Amino acid sequence: MPARIAFASLDGSYVDQHFGSARIFQVFDIVDNSHRLVEARRVKALCNGSCEGGFEHLLAALQDCDAVFVSKIGQGAAAFMIGQGKRVFEASGPVEEILAQIIEGNLLEEWG
Repeated sequence: MPARIAFASLDGSYVDQHFGSARIFQVFDIVDNSHRLVEARRVKALCNGSCEGGFEHLLAALQDCDAVFVSKIGQGAAAFMIGQGKRVFEASGPVEEILAQIIEGNLLEEWG
């Protein structure tokens, strides 16, 4: 199951960014039982404490991604992304561990 996954992470090591205030998304491709970093995508952080609407630029930046992992996401942002066909997950911890869980357990299928 090939998949493209984005993680809200400043350095690519840990999921450490809230969706609306994320400045960098680390984008990985998963093919068969391996993964590779595609790129780190810089985006303009939208929220500074309060966040209402205006998620189109994040959708555009993540258009080719099947799923997005963030430390937190508000209900409005989650509803917007899900309404646009994107899968969003709140997660914490090392990106490598999450990638391993996705590969080993087909977690995207389970979470679908």
